[in-house]
Amino acid sequence: MGQDETNFRVLDAGEFVRRFKQLITEPEDSKFAFFIGAGCSISSGIPGAEGLVKNWLPRLKKLKKGDESNYGDYKDWAKKQYGYDGNNAASLYGTVIKDLFLTPEERQREIERITEGKDPGFGYAVLAQLMGHKNYGSHCNSVLTVNFDDLVADALYLYTQKKPLVISHDSLVGFVKLTRTRPLVIKLHGDARLEPKNTSQETEKLDENVGEVIKNFLSETGLIFVGYGGYDESIAELLKDLPESALPWGIYWINDKIPDGEIGQWLKERDAVWVKHTDFDELMLLIRDEFGLDHPDKKRFEKLNEQYYKTFYKLKNKIEEKPKEMAGDLPKALKNALEDAKSWWVVELEADKYKTTDPEKSDIIYQNGIQKFPQSAPLIGNYAKFLYKVRKDYDKAEENYKNALEIEPENANNLGNYAVFLSIVRKDYDNAEKYYKKMLVIEPENAKVLGNYAIFLHTVKKDYDAAEEYYRKALEIEPENANILGNYSGFLLARGDEKGFDLLRKSLELVETYPGKDLPLECLFYMYAHTRSVQSMDESLDRIKVLLREGIRSPGWGLSENVKRAVEDGHPNPEFLDRLSKVISDEVNIKTLDDFDEWTQNN
Repeated sequence: MGQDETNFRVLDAGEFVRRFKQLITEPEDSKFAFFIGAGCSISSGIPGAEGLVKNWLPRLKKLKKGDESNYGDYKDWAKKQYGYDGNNAASLYGTVIKDLFLTPEERQREIERITEGKDPGFGYAVLAQLMGHKNYGSHCNSVLTVNFDDLVADALYLYTQKKPLVISHDSLVGFVKLTRTRPLVIKLHGDARLEPKNTSQETEKLDENVGEVIKNFLSETGLIFVGYGGYDESIAELLKDLPESALPWGIYWINDKIPDGEIGQWLKERDAVWVKHTDFDELMLLIRDEFGLDHPDKKRFEKLNEQYYKTFYKLKNKIEEKPKEMAGDLPKALKNALEDAKSWWVVELEADKYKTTDPEKSDIIYQNGIQKFPQSAPLIGNYAKFLYKVRKDYDKAEENYKNALEIEPENANNLGNYAVFLSIVRKDYDNAEKYYKKMLVIEPENAKVLGNYAIFLHTVKKDYDAAEEYYRKALEIEPENANILGNYSGFLLARGDEKGFDLLRKSLELVETYPGKDLPLECLFYMYAHTRSVQSMDESLDRIKVLLREGIRSPGWGLSENVKRAVEDGHPNPEFLDRLSKVISDEVNIKTLDDFDEWTQNN
C-alpha cells in the first residue's frame, strides 16, 4: 500500500523546483546529488523495471510451458509463479531476469540489447544543462544511479562541453571526490557492458568499499530521488547505514507513491520531503523554466563537425606535401575520402587550396559549391570573406554576407566577419559595433567572439581598458588560442608592456594549428617591430619576406600603434618598418619595398 501521505511533508513539483533553486542559489556551500532510477530513461526509449518485467514474463512462460497459443496470456501463470498482480511488476525485476536468463553472460547481452543505440531525450538534456551550468552546476553536478545506460554521461557530452567522471565499476570507486567541479556519475549496479548487477542476489549488497565511499560522499549533500522505485536491498542497506548527520541538505523523494519496505520506512524516519510527481521530462521542463536554461542548439554538433574537418584539412595538406615515393596508398585514400564527403567543408577545403595561387579557380569552386549547398550559411559566409579579402569585390562580398545572415541570422562567425567588413571596408563603425554586440548576446562565452570584439575596441574605439578586459576573458576560456594570444600580444607590445613577448612566443609556437597564414605574418611583424634581439629581428624578417612573396596579407589590420611604439623605443629601421606595416595591411604594393636595403639584401 505504501506510506500514508500524512506521514510526510508533501510538495507539488512546481514548489519543489522553486525551493530547489533557492537552495542552490542562496547558500554558497549547498550541494545536492541526484539519485536517478529507470523511470527517467523511459522517454529515451529504455523501458523501466515494470515494462521490462511485463515484456519478459510472456517469454519466460513460453520457455517454461512451451505454450505458443497462450503466449500473451501470462498473468494468471505469473500470479501463481511469482505473486504477480500487475502493480508489483517492478519489484519482481531481479527474480524474473534471473529465471529468464540463466547466466551472467545472457543477462549482460540482454541489458546491452536494451540500452544499445539509445540517445538522451529532453529530460536528460535539461539535467545535463543544469549539471554543467557555470553558476548552478557546482551545487548539483553529481548523479548516483542504478541504471545501466549511459544517458546521463551522453547528455553531458552531447549537450554541454563537460565530460563527466563515470564510476562504472567497484574498482573505480576510489576516484569519487565530492569537491570535483567536473560532473560525476556513479553507477551503483555497474555498466551495461561491464558486469551489470541484475539479480536479487547480485543487488543484495554493495561492495563494502563502495558503501563506505558513498557514505562519505553523502555526508555533505542533499539527495533527490527521481524515477526510482525503491526496491533494491543494497540501496536500502546503504541508506540505513548513513549516520543522522548525513544528507544535511535534505532528502526529496519524487514519485507518485512512497515504496513499501525498508526504503519507504527510511524515508519516513529521515523526514524526507515527498514530491508527488512521476514524469521526469515534465519535472525537467519546470527546472528549465525556473532556472532559465538554454535549449541545446546545433552549435555543439557543428563544432564537433568543424573539428573533424579541420583535422582532416591538416591531414590532407600533410599527405599532399609528402614525396610521392613516401606517400604509398595515402593519396588514393585521401582522394576517396574527399569524394565520399558530403559536407560544405569539402568545398571549403578545395577552395582554400587555390586562394593564393589561383583565386579564379577558388572562386569557381565556391560558386559550384554554393549551388550544391545553397542553404549553407557557413559556406556562403566563407565565400563572402574570400571575396572581401582575396578578390577585393566588396559589393559582392557584402551581398553574400547578407545572404548568409538571412539564412542563419544568429551565426556568430558570419556576424563577426560582417562586423569586421563593415568596420574596415565600409568604415561603418556604428553598425559594426551593433553586430559585435549581437554576437556577444548569442555566444557570450565564445572566445573568438570576445577576441574579435577586443580587437574592435582596441583598433577602432581606442577603448584600451575595455579591450584588455575582453582579451583576458577570451584567454580565460581558450588559453591556447593562437589567434587571441597573437592579437593580445600585439596590443600589449603597442602599450610598451613586455609581457606581450611571452604571449607572442606562445602564439608563434601554436600558429601551426591556425588555418591561415595571416596570423603568423602579424605575429612575426610584432616580433620584428618590438624585439631588441638582432637575431630575432633578422629571423622574423626573413619569414615575413617568404609570406609576403606568397601573397599573404592582413587587409585593414591596424599596425600603426605598434609602429609608433617601436619607433619611440628606437627601432633601427623606422621608415622601412612603417612601409612594411602598410604592405602587410594591404595599403600599398609590395613593390614599394624594393626601395629599402632591408628588403632586398640577402634575397
